[in-house]
Amino acid sequence: MQDSTRRQRGPVRRAGIVAAFVGLAAGGAVAAPPQDMGEAARDFVAAEGYCRVESGEIPDLLRERLPPEQRESVRPFERAGPWTVPILLLEGHEGPAEPARYRMQAGFEWMEGSPPGRMRDLHFVQIDRFEPSDEDAGDGNDGGAWDGVSWRMVMSPIQGFPGHVVAASRRSLDASAIEQARCLEQACTDPEPLGDRVTQWRDNGEGLWDFVPPSLSSSPEGAPAPAFLLGSLLDTRPGQLEARESVGFAEPFAEAVVEVGLEEPGSVDILLRDGDLMDHELEAIWQRLSVGPDAQIRTAWAVDRRPPPPWLEEGDAPDAAPDAAPDDPDDAGKDARDAEYGKGGQPAGALQGSWRAALVEGDVPLAYFSVFHGRGETRAQGDFLMGNARGPGLDGASGDLDSVALAADGERVELVWNPTPDQQESYHLELERLDADTWEGRFHAARYPHEHAVRMTRRVD
Repeated sequence: MQDSTRRQRGPVRRAGIVAAFVGLAAGGAVAAPPQDMGEAARDFVAAEGYCRVESGEIPDLLRERLPPEQRESVRPFERAGPWTVPILLLEGHEGPAEPARYRMQAGFEWMEGSPPGRMRDLHFVQIDRFEPSDEDAGDGNDGGAWDGVSWRMVMSPIQGFPGHVVAASRRSLDASAIEQARCLEQACTDPEPLGDRVTQWRDNGEGLWDFVPPSLSSSPEGAPAPAFLLGSLLDTRPGQLEARESVGFAEPFAEAVVEVGLEEPGSVDILLRDGDLMDHELEAIWQRLSVGPDAQIRTAWAVDRRPPPPWLEEGDAPDAAPDAAPDDPDDAGKDARDAEYGKGGQPAGALQGSWRAALVEGDVPLAYFSVFHGRGETRAQGDFLMGNARGPGLDGASGDLDSVALAADGERVELVWNPTPDQQESYHLELERLDADTWEGRFHAARYPHEHAVRMTRRVD
């Protein structure tokens, strides 16, 4: 998580990078990036075919799906987060359904809210429910007609309510949309459970995370509540779902599928894929939570690994499959590599070290960089110290680099930072590799786009 100072820059910087506001697959027309959270929320829920839901209706719809003893609580929604509220809201309006399959796709952003200058978490969620139509519900659910409904909502925490709904809209799905819908790349109308087909699961055992069953585990009907089961799964996962630069504004990077009564009556199976990870080895983390009619809870997990980048040396590639035990033979020498490189056994990357960037004309120092880079990673981090090429006012200014992005072929790099007090300014250094210790390219500032030729060389003590 970034500190408060860095958070203030992030949303402004992203607004300059993203060329257009892109919603989920069912979203509306491409438009300019929204400038504030109110505009972002309105754009998201106004996708084609969706009708706005009045905000005054939402608390009552949510309360309908709380267990009876919770409805009159002073703070009934304090445990209802952005992964719990969408199911509660849909079921509060449409009613519960079994058998049924829910699909939830979620994105996350930081944006300026109210008062101005205060950054707010913003969750963009689309949730769809698919169920056999009434005429087919009683004949074995053998692949007949299905009904579907879709909701879009934007949530932001307020006054201790983590899933406060800023805006919401609803759409009935037609037959074509239902037929084309995909849940974790499988047909959403498949009458058979999807769990064993979407990935290769591993039993959780002692492993990846300690699942804590929800305190509000029952629906008003007394059955396991899918909304609170999904919320608890997210609450106990390793790490958090956060805004990430690997996707466009408000685009989904996480998808959950919740199957109710498809395995057997009374069962709930939750499949979660957290994708687009900013990690050089992992593409996605999967989690699974299954609850049978006997209320027995089972958990499992899996990972999707990225192929090694082309410049990675053969001996440094990650294992094709997760290790079966801590002392797996594939990890021979890992402890020695950890001691030498200090980053999970990963050798230093091409950008690791201290660098001097100077204008080619006159060799005037622009900035000095300290970069921390692991081999095989396309992202790095570091800090800067300004030289005098931009004038005496910035000479000696220092701070963290906003981003260091290396191209997949390892031959181009872009460094972005901001040494000025203007939060909408940014400095960009775009370079190509000449050799292991020399890069050349161009420099420009966002507000003063005139380009300067720059050479960056490794500093050797």
